[in-house]
Amino acid sequence: MSISAASAGLSVSTALAGLPVLEGFERWKSFVVLAIVTLFVGWAIVRYCWHRLRNVNWETLGHAGCTNDRMEQFRPYTAGRHRLIGISCRSCRMEWVLPEFLLPQYEGEEELVAHGLKLHVINRPRNQSPLSMLLREVEIENLMDLSSHLRAGDHIRYRMYVPRDLYHHAIVEDVRRMDGSDIVTLIHWQGGWNSGSRIERNIIYDMRQRAGVIYRCDYREDLIREDDRNLTLARARAWVGESQWYNSTQNNCEHFAFFCKTGLWHSDQGEFGANLILGLTRLIYVSEYQDTAVGTLAGLSPGDHIIMFMTIVHPRCHMIVTSINHASGMIDVVRFTHEEGVVGESITFTRPCKRVIQQETYDPQVVLERANAALRNGMDQPYNIITFNCKHFAFLISRGYRSWRP
Repeated sequence: MSISAASAGLSVSTALAGLPVLEGFERWKSFVVLAIVTLFVGWAIVRYCWHRLRNVNWETLGHAGCTNDRMEQFRPYTAGRHRLIGISCRSCRMEWVLPEFLLPQYEGEEELVAHGLKLHVINRPRNQSPLSMLLREVEIENLMDLSSHLRAGDHIRYRMYVPRDLYHHAIVEDVRRMDGSDIVTLIHWQGGWNSGSRIERNIIYDMRQRAGVIYRCDYREDLIREDDRNLTLARARAWVGESQWYNSTQNNCEHFAFFCKTGLWHSDQGEFGANLILGLTRLIYVSEYQDTAVGTLAGLSPGDHIIMFMTIVHPRCHMIVTSINHASGMIDVVRFTHEEGVVGESITFTRPCKRVIQQETYDPQVVLERANAALRNGMDQPYNIITFNCKHFAFLISRGYRSWRP
């Protein structure tokens, strides 16, 4: 009995001795669980606050009626080592950028906070033609020395296809000279005519295999600042890898290149059809004059005799340029019409545009005086599609006698 009692006493004492250890373990376990829960809640709060800083503050975003309200549907614009300088809506292409990339005339009232930065909307007029922003198109004659003529952020167009006057447009991301040759990195709309076309980055080791002639599109510095090269590259890089449905009139390589430079979605690729019609109609008659293509407003001067595509039934409309508005991309012209006789009009400069080259012509000031006089007084002879049309009128004003061809 004593043994059993001793055994019982030992068992009880052992059990009692273990109780503090068990209670300590429970307290330690509770502390660990509480610490884990605290850390998790703290991490969740920090993560929520961080994403609030990174995401757009939609309460202050008017967004011009666009229904896009998801941050993943925005393209981030980055420069340098992943420095955020702006964002763009994938749906409507509206842009918000840092103030340093914003010209005063384009600053809108809408602001938003993205990635902890206050961005301002680019309020560029949607009806403004990028052609009015072009200063000139410079032909690069020496394709063996592209590094002397091209820089990162340049917009180039080059003849790539067999049909004449059809060009491919691209943004230059990098130009470097290696082993005596220039290596050019382009970001452009590659492919076409199907849903598989993509915005791609391509390294070209010999542009001579791609292009017969290259033009660099220079823009007006009062509308496109030198610092905007970073914004141009940021726009282009933000699109890399995206698949787009190619459309010759609404979505093509020129739309993309113009957007990267100006923020406007514009293309004159439709001018290929107009150029084709102009060429065919020119072949119908043997002409006694020469004409040259004009790519930008900088190629025109008051007093010039030009030819522009109006409609399919009137593909070669001759007119006299009286003034040029570089800011709006408009030109004032005087021409002879069937309906109203001599009229003065303000029209948007579009391509194709041809400037007539003549051996004998009046001084530009005299041409302007003669055009304004015809506008005031009209013409004695009525319009006739064969014997006295817009072509005869333009030659009569510019050189004193009309063309002997219809």
